[in-house]
Amino acid sequence: MKILAKIYYWILAALAVVGMIGYIGAVVIQVFSRTFLPFVPSWTEEAARYLFIYSVAIGAGIVSMKDEYARVDILTAKIPERFRKLYEISVCLVLIVFDLYLAFYSVPKFVFLRFRMVSTAMQLPMQMINFSILLFVSLQAVSYALRIIMLLFGTDTKDLLKSPEEVSVGNYDVEEVVTE
Repeated sequence: MKILAKIYYWILAALAVVGMIGYIGAVVIQVFSRTFLPFVPSWTEEAARYLFIYSVAIGAGIVSMKDEYARVDILTAKIPERFRKLYEISVCLVLIVFDLYLAFYSVPKFVFLRFRMVSTAMQLPMQMINFSILLFVSLQAVSYALRIIMLLFGTDTKDLLKSPEEVSVGNYDVEEVVTE
């Protein structure tokens, strides 16, 4: 299961990097053309917007898996380890239910539109753009499910997926940083 979690993580990370490189490329073309060329390609703004949206949707799976959403954990830090694990699993289950609810209602309303709608400059079907909603919640649900499985088998995905820099530098509590 650890290998599956790592493969899933690296696939998402690679897709997010590709999306961000495309986003940066579209913005660079836009800035260059506004500065040095007599015309500005109209597709670059839309491409940048859509690539950013997809990068965020893919990044949500990564953030969910590594448990890196911003949160206040003053109370959960005081809970014993056994109950903290139960708390984490129950929060993940609630979030999976919420993601599945969003996925269920996003498909007919946004992904499979009744009328053909296209974007202004690139003439892309809006279903392709709205699919990012379904992708967002689906990747989050899969990431939370993997996290639950890993927690049940004794490994947390946030510990499993630490980069060498994070391991060597370490995570500091606010109290440790303030007292030093």
